Amino acid sequence: MKKTIGIITKSQDMADFYTGLLHGLFGDMADICAANLEDRSIQKLRGCDLYLVSVTSYDLIYHSWARDCLPPKARTVQASITFTRKAVETLKDYPEGTKALLVNQTRHMAMESISQLYHLGISNIEFLPYFPGAEMVPGVSVAFSPGEAKLAPPGVTVVDLGSRWLTANTVCEIALRLGNSFFLESRRFADYTAALTGVDYSLQKLSYNNLTMENKLELILNALDAGLVCVDENGLLTLVNRAAETLLGMDRSQLLGRPAAEALPELSFDQRLGPTLVNILGRDLSVTAAPLCVREQSLGAFAILRPFQEMEAQQATLRLQKSPKSHRARYTFQDIAGGSPAIRKTKEIACRVAGSSASIMLDGESGTGKELFAQAIHNASPRKGCPFIAVNCAALSETLLESELFGYEEGAFTGAKRGGKAGLFEYAHRGTLFLDEIETISPAFQAKLLRVLQEQEVVRIGSVNPIPVDVRVLSATNEDLAARVQQGSFRRDLYYRLNVIPLHIPALRERQSDILLLADIFRQEFHAAFTLSKPVQEALVRYKWMGNVRELRNCMEYLHHMGLREVTLEDLPEQFRTYADPLDVRISRGEWGIWRVLGELYPKRRGIGRQGLVHACEKMGVPISEHEVRVELRRLLDAGWLAVGQGRGGTRLTEAGYAHYLELLDQQE
Repeated sequence: MKKTIGIITKSQDMADFYTGLLHGLFGDMADICAANLEDRSIQKLRGCDLYLVSVTSYDLIYHSWARDCLPPKARTVQASITFTRKAVETLKDYPEGTKALLVNQTRHMAMESISQLYHLGISNIEFLPYFPGAEMVPGVSVAFSPGEAKLAPPGVTVVDLGSRWLTANTVCEIALRLGNSFFLESRRFADYTAALTGVDYSLQKLSYNNLTMENKLELILNALDAGLVCVDENGLLTLVNRAAETLLGMDRSQLLGRPAAEALPELSFDQRLGPTLVNILGRDLSVTAAPLCVREQSLGAFAILRPFQEMEAQQATLRLQKSPKSHRARYTFQDIAGGSPAIRKTKEIACRVAGSSASIMLDGESGTGKELFAQAIHNASPRKGCPFIAVNCAALSETLLESELFGYEEGAFTGAKRGGKAGLFEYAHRGTLFLDEIETISPAFQAKLLRVLQEQEVVRIGSVNPIPVDVRVLSATNEDLAARVQQGSFRRDLYYRLNVIPLHIPALRERQSDILLLADIFRQEFHAAFTLSKPVQEALVRYKWMGNVRELRNCMEYLHHMGLREVTLEDLPEQFRTYADPLDVRISRGEWGIWRVLGELYPKRRGIGRQGLVHACEKMGVPISEHEVRVELRRLLDAGWLAVGQGRGGTRLTEAGYAHYLELLDQQE
């Protein structure tokens, strides 16, 4: 894949010139785009792999909007330019003592061009600077210009020397930053350097192999993204590359030749140092240091510096690359279909809490889509670019679950992999870990999990070294976990650690208005052409769907394989047919108890709360839990058979609900 080079110049003419120059050199390995400060086209120059800046730092600071358009960590090369060999040869042909103007855009640029020409050995001409706004020097009849002949004053003979080219050093740095050192051995580079003057004589040789070792090393070190600082055997700073200058916020001239202990007291060069967090002038840096020795004789030492935040981001990227593709969240809230009040409310709550880092407990029956919600929450959070790892706690034994989540060291147990293994908590660093069927973990493992959540660090099996982790934990259960806490089979402290934000996922029977919508979605998923007759639709809506959305999907897949054009009641599996007649609705004893209490209160215009329903059912000899009451009331509310009163008004049947109660009453009799 081609990389992109962005050119930033002061004028459009310069932008066009450098675009052509770089296209001839790197056109087969990079796309070239350019912008200038005159028309603010730099605002469109984003996302480049490398920026060639041919304006001064003063210009960029003056045009602060231009500086702000560059990415915060943009890789830049400052352009150095020189005259071509042809231009210098042209000037040498003029007689000794010639007096001439040197025309350029500004006084600074004119003086810089004159200085460069004198440095190149042009001693036969006395140059006088000329630029827009300057006064004409009398007695001068000839003017030279590096590509700016149009700026020359009238009445003089103008010789255009051609725009100055990028120096060989600049071209080398571009090639190395593009990751193509072989370019320096190419014929194109040889031809280019041959056309330049001798200002970069060490690079004028036509192949990379002819560069001096110092030049090669300097080019490579300055192309590194990591900062590099070296000291000699006396502890004096001998090398500071450009990345180190940026990270330290100091110029090399302030550091080179000074004792490291004085200039950079935070860095230690006395011994080998593993990755260590060091704060230098308010900047958090990851520092690695090592001595330089030959046959046990010290030649000094070096330190490698990297931004701590960058190291963290790289670790997250590497973990994501190493983790399986299954460790990605595929679904978003747009993938959760349904318009019923129950599912809309659940999605609304989930969307609100997705952006936080708080733990969420998703409770709901099997097949309601708890993992679908977990993935959607992850993808709507700031952690969406990091791993999403789902673990079914019920599918693994306690020992296997511990090794999978926490990892282990080599030799920690029989069968442990050589070199050990990182746990899923480590893989999920900066991401999300989804623990499904959390209610199945043992009390012993509950204590270990609680410690990880409290300390935000994990210790691999067989190790004593804690590893910091930043993981958001989402958990799910299809049981009444609060009741398990009351029974003592689930730790209360772990429950409240996991249940910071409770989120109930409604059962399919609580969202009856979504059933036919979901059925049609699954039908399209299987590319099925069948239609559902009206009696079949009524049967599907009234069916209890104890397997929830998963069972509905299975039903649609079954009908797809039947190869039917229209599905009738006779085509449905037996368990669905009993729900075909609206008056033949089978309900449980507990459900009938709720209906009977609400039905008897309706003529009295009285409502009742959940606890009141529990007590009333118990008096009728129908024991029922408050959770069962809550589930049934949600279903009745979604069906339009229930109204929730304000304050102490309680819950009561609607007119349609009372009519349905009378139908059930006839049926029960």
